[in-house]
Amino acid sequence: MKRLLLLVTVLLVAFGTVSFPATAQETAKKNYIVVLKSPQTDSDSIHTLKELSADIIFEAPQIGVVNISSDDPSILQKLEGNSKVLAVAEDIDIRTFEEDVEALNLQEAENAAPVQADLYEQYQWDIKRVAQNGESWNINPGNKETLVAVIDTGVDFSHPDLKDNLVFGKAFFPGARPGDELRDSGSHGTHVAGTIAANGRVKGVGPELAIASYRVSNNQGRMNWTGILSAITTAADDGAVSANLSLGTYSIMNDKQERALHLSSQRAVQYALNKGMLIVGANGNDGMDLGKRTKTEKGTGKVYDGPLFDTFTSIPGVVSVSSTTNRDTLAYYSNYGSSNVHLASPGGDYGPNWPNPESDTSKRDLEARTLSTIPVAQGSYGWKIGTSMAAPKVAAAAALVKAQFPHLTAQQIATRLQQTAEDLGNPGHDEYFGHGLVNVWNALQ
Repeated sequence: MKRLLLLVTVLLVAFGTVSFPATAQETAKKNYIVVLKSPQTDSDSIHTLKELSADIIFEAPQIGVVNISSDDPSILQKLEGNSKVLAVAEDIDIRTFEEDVEALNLQEAENAAPVQADLYEQYQWDIKRVAQNGESWNINPGNKETLVAVIDTGVDFSHPDLKDNLVFGKAFFPGARPGDELRDSGSHGTHVAGTIAANGRVKGVGPELAIASYRVSNNQGRMNWTGILSAITTAADDGAVSANLSLGTYSIMNDKQERALHLSSQRAVQYALNKGMLIVGANGNDGMDLGKRTKTEKGTGKVYDGPLFDTFTSIPGVVSVSSTTNRDTLAYYSNYGSSNVHLASPGGDYGPNWPNPESDTSKRDLEARTLSTIPVAQGSYGWKIGTSMAAPKVAAAAALVKAQFPHLTAQQIATRLQQTAEDLGNPGHDEYFGHGLVNVWNALQ
């Protein structure tokens, strides 16, 4: 099984490696995702895997999921027939869909010298839209006891707009070294973190919220599926009240192997909910109606024919977010579907004249994108578009609701966000905007 894990920003950049056997006689090792029948990893199950000559790469012990490696060509059949194994799949072939970030030219900003919130005032239409021009901060801007988990490529802990709100970082990929948890392997995670809780020249939706970085990509941008699950469960154990997942993958539900992806992600989400952590997911950037049977993935042209499952946003309990523009329309790239969207949130685009038949880039409105933090070494502030930029606003909104109403459960917070959303499109719930555009000011009343 070959599957793709997607960071849901717009433009394709592929990171991958291809390995070959050293000799014709050698068999290359393959990696597998194993979902144990036990809801937690136990010593007997690990012993069983090792008896099958499997090397343990990574574990999510709280939910009984193990990532293994083996050069045994019959290992898949052996695992499928093992009494301790519920489901198994070949590991995911991971790459990212990510727009190359464009750094803001600070010399062109009205105030080139650093001034508190100057870039927010000039450029951040998206934050103003969901925070009622900052009015929601007068009710509750967040606090350092309310933690949001950023499960992503990492966060630049040296960024001046983030460092006061970043409380810790952890790394969840094989071969992680000390210090990796404090860095971003790209720019995606730092942009997401700023959208949630930046407090400087740019602002996040909750500028006083605490952020923890759970880095799931290595220095080449590759991710480990079990590492992502472990990040989710660890964030829940750490007391995060919401977690942002601007990543995901598609699964065909009638594929026996892909069942392992579905079951393992279900376990992780339920574990988080039981611990009181709400997961918010980006709905994807393929412009697909996820309610239809046959779909084509924009990035690869791959055609899916069968019941499609979007992991993580199709998992019950996850708040799925579509992306809107500065005109309150659905962004051209945003996935949609009547049962696949709960809320909408600004993720930006290139204005009303893009895309166009002539592919005339001069017609793009670059300030219709979203501005947030990026690593200092890349320019500190940068533009991106995507459902990756939409979802963090909802994750921040969820945390602010928890800060305002501490007695609410994760499910109750999700309900409150949906009930207080600003209706867009057809009256009531619809396939493009779900229950409507998230409105923090309404949710905190």
